[in-house]
Amino acid sequence: MANQGRMVKSWFRKSAQDLRTAKLLLAQNSKDFWPPLVFHAQQSAEKAIKGFLTFHKIRFPKVHNMDILVELVAKADQKLSLELGQARILTKYAVAYRYPEEKKPPKPLTQSNCEKITALAEKVYNKLAVLTNVTEDAEE
Repeated sequence: MANQGRMVKSWFRKSAQDLRTAKLLLAQNSKDFWPPLVFHAQQSAEKAIKGFLTFHKIRFPKVHNMDILVELVAKADQKLSLELGQARILTKYAVAYRYPEEKKPPKPLTQSNCEKITALAEKVYNKLAVLTNVTEDAEE
């Protein structure tokens, strides 16, 4: 049980790091930082969900697919899964803007898009950190 608790905190610590990175990049207000920004925002939400799933002892595959992860949340809380549904759009930010061999990104990024993506990741992090009671520990 203690190992599980450490793992949950580790997921949220990493999620918090990615969220802080996205916010730092967002503050630069530069298109040069938008691709890594959206990657870190997606990673933050993904890791927060994986921390929540770990907290509830729900196994998950090694994927970046937010559809799969949000569906798995329903095993613990159907209402929460529906509430997190908006996070499904973050899947495309895991790889589309990250690797040169990926097909053309879905659409050009803008400062406004990046603000919305970061806000969505922060919403996911905050909601799940509260539900797993790791908000303070994760930010150490």
